[in-house]
Amino acid sequence: MKLRSDGHKLRDASGRHRVLHGINLVAKGNQRPAGSFSDRGFRGEWTPDDIADLAARGFTLIRLGVIWAAVEPEPGRYDDDYLDWVRSQLDLIHGAGMLAVLDSHQDLYSQAFSDGAPTWATLTDQEFSATELWSDAYLASPAVHEALDRFWSNAGGPGGIGLQDRFAAMWAHVATRLHDHPAVVGYDLLNEPTPGSQAPETFAALIGAFATVTGQDPEQVFADFADNEAKFAQLGRLDDPEVYRAVGDAVQPLVAAFENEAVAPLMVRVRDSIRSVDPISLILREHSYFANMGIPSGQPALGDANEVYSPHGYDLTVDTPAIALSSNTRAGTIFARHAETADRLGMPVIVGEWGALDLGPGVTGHATFLQDLFDERGWSWTYWCWQEGFAGSEAAASLTRPRPIAFAGDGVQWRATADTLHARWRGAATAEPSVFFAPSGQVTALRNGAATEATRTGSWVSVPAAEGDFELTVK
Repeated sequence: MKLRSDGHKLRDASGRHRVLHGINLVAKGNQRPAGSFSDRGFRGEWTPDDIADLAARGFTLIRLGVIWAAVEPEPGRYDDDYLDWVRSQLDLIHGAGMLAVLDSHQDLYSQAFSDGAPTWATLTDQEFSATELWSDAYLASPAVHEALDRFWSNAGGPGGIGLQDRFAAMWAHVATRLHDHPAVVGYDLLNEPTPGSQAPETFAALIGAFATVTGQDPEQVFADFADNEAKFAQLGRLDDPEVYRAVGDAVQPLVAAFENEAVAPLMVRVRDSIRSVDPISLILREHSYFANMGIPSGQPALGDANEVYSPHGYDLTVDTPAIALSSNTRAGTIFARHAETADRLGMPVIVGEWGALDLGPGVTGHATFLQDLFDERGWSWTYWCWQEGFAGSEAAASLTRPRPIAFAGDGVQWRATADTLHARWRGAATAEPSVFFAPSGQVTALRNGAATEATRTGSWVSVPAAEGDFELTVK
């Protein structure tokens, strides 16, 4: 299936307004320097039953990680065994009735530090030391800074070929191998682009702005952010949206400069490489890593007809034992800033990552708040992320609720609870019906205020396409 951008909406070949919900699947690998892709940990641990379970929850989209180090273990040599395995996962996803976005995933840039680029594309003489919270290495590791600086400058790697040129060529090879698969609807060009040596400067500006806005000593704020208990006391100040917005506005010029001067040229290079193979699938563009935290993105549009904005957002409790204490207010502010960027860019939104709620209890309230927020904005999303044990988790239960799949026309508004759904849309005489996921409940459909046909097949409800004002209630 191919989708296209139409203003803020995604549409399928029938012209229906599509709303996608799903999850991330990624095998990040290990740090073994040699061996098959399986030896190096790039074969996902999920099973066909796990994929079937995701589809049974009404999910329709998988953001499937594709790791540069796995695709190109040596300069210019692509591992087609790995891509054959990726294709086999696309077969499973398609067979389960879902779609896929291919995500060039990275954390800390490289497989030498975490995951992403091959070690041969990691140009640094610095020694890497892991930090207690993995992502703090973006701020503290000279090795990560140097490697990222060399990547963003397109420094020459093996054979004198620029690192970005290698990365773009890798993407062209992936697209050549996989663009014709019926599950593939798009490409997420690079996960969470992050500056190198500029990252500590950006974080220092963030802390400085926070201290100024809240009337504190910057040195004390720095000290508090190094202490977990004091850190969470400080985070409480960001529950005031005006404080949070003022901090983000103060740092935004640094983020915008990085996104415009370093990231945008790479995105154009990679987009052109993919478009030489696949002229129509969606191009997903993320923002700077720092925008995950609520700093407004300043990225420019790529000028592609099928571009999608794909923000990420987490409360600052992410990747800590305090995830169940995540703040709805702070997360709401982060996604309000992403909404401003989406409005500026004028394109559809697929939230590529949110949640990271792990397998523990106490997360339903935060998950429900964010799903409600995304529904209000009409956004698609993929939850971060599947892990072994997900199916039995509270997070999985909170993500399993009724949802629209396709509107024959234009979706106007929808709202779901754990077992109810109410949706309104302006109908059109498309070739395919409106479709909803609603595992239980009595279905009532109206067209221009009068009862109209609605058919339930298992967990799926369809309403024939036609012009008019439609309303569906499942309860």
